[in-house]
Amino acid sequence: MTVKLIAAWVGGGLLLLAGIWIASNLEMTVGVSETSYILALLVALGLILAAGLLWISVAVATRHHE
Repeated sequence: MTVKLIAAWVGGGLLLLAGIWIASNLEMTVGVSETSYILALLVALGLILAAGLLWISVAVATRHHE
């Protein structure tokens, strides 16, 4: 694996970590509007999906590389 593939793989892991961290700490409590709650959920979902895209691209690249 090249450095770019390893960097993409690690970057996907960090994006997944950030997305799960945001999603796991969300609470609909006093002072949290529905808009900010939904926005935080969408950001977490976007980070998780971006991590998946990075990991899929690494898998495809390693399959073509070998």
